[in-house]
Amino acid sequence: MELVLNGGPMKNTRLTLRSIFVALTLIAQLVVGTHAANAEVVLPKGSWLNCASASATYCIDSVSVIPTTGKMLELTWTTSGSNDAAANPAIASGKALPGRWTNASWSSLGLGTAGYDGIYIDAKAANEFVPWVYVDAQPTLSSSGGVKLAARASNLNFAADLDQAVTISIKLRLGDFQSGVTFGVGSDVSVDTSVTGGVTTMVIEGNPVLVPLAKSSKDCVGNTGVSAALIRQFQTVIVPQNDPLGFNVAGTSGKLYIGSNGLCKLSTPTWNAETKRFKYTASAPRLSPDGSTVNKGFYRAIIPIADAKLFWGLTNPNDAAKALVVSIITAEAGSKVALSSISVNKTNIVIDVSNFDFPDPSLDIALNPAYNMNSAAAAANQNNAGPAATGSSQTAANNQKVTAAKAKTITITCVKGKTIKKVTAVKPVCPKGYKKKA
Repeated sequence: MELVLNGGPMKNTRLTLRSIFVALTLIAQLVVGTHAANAEVVLPKGSWLNCASASATYCIDSVSVIPTTGKMLELTWTTSGSNDAAANPAIASGKALPGRWTNASWSSLGLGTAGYDGIYIDAKAANEFVPWVYVDAQPTLSSSGGVKLAARASNLNFAADLDQAVTISIKLRLGDFQSGVTFGVGSDVSVDTSVTGGVTTMVIEGNPVLVPLAKSSKDCVGNTGVSAALIRQFQTVIVPQNDPLGFNVAGTSGKLYIGSNGLCKLSTPTWNAETKRFKYTASAPRLSPDGSTVNKGFYRAIIPIADAKLFWGLTNPNDAAKALVVSIITAEAGSKVALSSISVNKTNIVIDVSNFDFPDPSLDIALNPAYNMNSAAAAANQNNAGPAATGSSQTAANNQKVTAAKAKTITITCVKGKTIKKVTAVKPVCPKGYKKKA
């Protein structure tokens, strides 16, 4: 069995203006005193500079946005303010920032209607204990007095919402960092890496998504937790594979991406090489700030086709919908059935699960026991052989059938003290520490 470290609970260190992935507390506790001796990736301290003014190989190369016009708009880094937003009272309580990424056409393209005049990209080490890169896109509001973090006009304690319709594209220079897995908060996210002259660059592109913020970790469990606010955010964590504290399943491409809107326990996936199962977790308060509306969540897993072959032996990616079983585990009051889909494009298998209830779901992806991999591989090989296959070989191929009938899922109830969870799967098993309810 190959062990992959899994992130612990993530909570807000401060509830003013923005939320962040915090200190990844469980990992910090596990690795204190060991990272310095074992590190292969050493990240710089503090927030990264833009590459034009940075001598280090870890920096922000460029930032662009795609507004509703559909045309990419390249932004430039500036430390000066703007008079466009000086009248907004939210700037009075904003956190001072070193600058912003913006464009002279920002206002004329209608980008200023969301209450901010640029974006600050906070890229840095997630904490001092792990070589993980944390990237947060923050809305800015500026005046002749400088650049500050934009707050909501209706509540100065929280950040302004990033515009859901505006795609954000961030290009990072990552030195000798080799990505293992990327996870974060955003919708329609894509990641792409390349290596030139021994230096890795990564482009992260996607749209902000609505996130239920928690006042404390206590709000992330149980059925009574209430969100402090719902804010649209765009955040990413990049985990290396060339470090003992990374995601290092041998042979993977490093382009695996996991996304959700549940900040509390959003983490790297865990891979069990014996059972060939992936598990992901995320969490958020069950209720919206009104105290009655249930917060809904989503997961998105983008699995490169080459990785799917490595994980499950899936030689024909078009069989993904039949070969893989996606199960979701929720609390007693949570969704029994969420909307799910598995699709394939030229390079990736994309798994979407949406509309499940928070607070504490987890996702499980496994090989369908009813799927016959050997028959599928034989059929694929025969198709690749073309019309030249004749006679007995053609007859044998025609007689082969892929047994990929959709497996029937079963829901069981698991109990641990006063905590109840429902597990839906082909062969459901209660999580560790839970007992199946008769």
